[in-house]
Amino acid sequence: MEKEQKQVCDVRASKGMTIAQSNEHLRVGEGKAWKSKIAGTYDPTREHLNFEVCRGGVIRQVDKDTSVTKRIREIYKERGIKDPNIGLSANDPRRRRSVADIILQGSRERMRELAYGGQEVDYGRGADNSRVTRNAAIEQWAVDMYNFMARKYGEQNIAAFVVHLDESNPHIHCTLLPITEKDKVSYNHFFGGSKEDARRKYKELHDELAEVNKKYGLARGESVARTGAQHKSYLQWLQERIAENDENIQEQSRLLHDINREVKKAETRLKGLNTMLDNLEKHRLDILAEIELLENEVTGNEAEKEELDAKIRQLKTELQLTEDKISGRKEQLRTATEQLKELGHRRAEIQQDYDEMQRQINREMPALHNKTLHDMEAVGWRIAAEDAIGRSEQIASFRDSLTATQETHFNSIFDGSMFEVMATRAAEITAVASALFLGYIDQATQYAESAGGSGGPGSGWGRKNDEDDMAFGRRCFLLARNMLTPDGGTLGMNIKRKTGIHR
Repeated sequence: MEKEQKQVCDVRASKGMTIAQSNEHLRVGEGKAWKSKIAGTYDPTREHLNFEVCRGGVIRQVDKDTSVTKRIREIYKERGIKDPNIGLSANDPRRRRSVADIILQGSRERMRELAYGGQEVDYGRGADNSRVTRNAAIEQWAVDMYNFMARKYGEQNIAAFVVHLDESNPHIHCTLLPITEKDKVSYNHFFGGSKEDARRKYKELHDELAEVNKKYGLARGESVARTGAQHKSYLQWLQERIAENDENIQEQSRLLHDINREVKKAETRLKGLNTMLDNLEKHRLDILAEIELLENEVTGNEAEKEELDAKIRQLKTELQLTEDKISGRKEQLRTATEQLKELGHRRAEIQQDYDEMQRQINREMPALHNKTLHDMEAVGWRIAAEDAIGRSEQIASFRDSLTATQETHFNSIFDGSMFEVMATRAAEITAVASALFLGYIDQATQYAESAGGSGGPGSGWGRKNDEDDMAFGRRCFLLARNMLTPDGGTLGMNIKRKTGIHR
């Protein structure tokens, strides 16, 4: 049966693009860190096959002169957007997720077919593939991927779209800026602000991407960003997630502290501006009242009249200055109000992330402890089985030295015991028990019968409603032991068959 070819989409959040990352994407510089990073998968004789897709879906050779970081700066400048991380050091906890590095590829066999057609390519280290040319199919696939990302996230948000054909599996690096239609940088808007929202958006991304990939023979795959554990054991993944969450929770705590301090400053500034505005408005009214009083004052003395006119002119000049100040304060007030509103949104986002991290830790810590407990028990049983197998020969020899009465008593102690089981058929019983636990009844029955056992578990087998993993696993193990006996009953030592030693 031909293996199904899958699409792959990995979305990685980043708080910016470093020059080192840009060098890796564009293959810039000799002896750079990126070369050691991808050592073993990188073929310099195929580097000339790399290309990038630009605005309008135009294909060109990789532009190594314009770094991805510079392209990002130009997009911000062109659209009048302030980089949210500008002026913040790399370790500053206030840095926000401002870049999405999206990797697009598929099953290796299909991607190589798209990239090179029927050409022979040597994937061994040090091979010379300089004669290999780029197949048109990979270009068309890349353009379709570009158009899809442009439609979904906005072409103006794509800072770079580089296709690497010089590694073991051809793939795309799409550098995307999560900028909304209102020119706001918001990673959550595009990829989810909560776990549930992120799961929904990743599923939507994969579903839509699969429609485009159909014509290239790539079926819907699983998001690396969503599973997070494709090349790690579940335990290893959980441990990394816990460590990452611990670091993130500290970072979010610092962010909350800093943002609360900024909000407090903004609120104080807003209060001060309102007070100044109130005072200016009051001063304005006082001036108007004084002008009105002077204008209503009647005098027949020419000198007094000139003095009144001079006072009125002076007051009107002061009134104009006051109104100018009021206008300026109102503008400052509008700006401060908008800044406070934006800080409020940021604080809400940070608080939401913080709360979600806390909930995730509360979910994952018990899972980590339970998984560790189960794994340690499994290790213990494996050691016990190895030890029992090693001692079975000694036990058989000791049995031969016993009298008939002693042997009968000995058999009543050991025959059918779990020690005996682990000594003789640990691997077989574990295999059957695992199949039962996972619900593969037919496979468990077939395996037991092929191993000389009695067959299936019988009708009514299954997990009980109130049964936890440990209790159900114990029942599976005991049933597997019985299924592997010819009559479904007690499992004899059968040392002759397993070790060649007669009792």
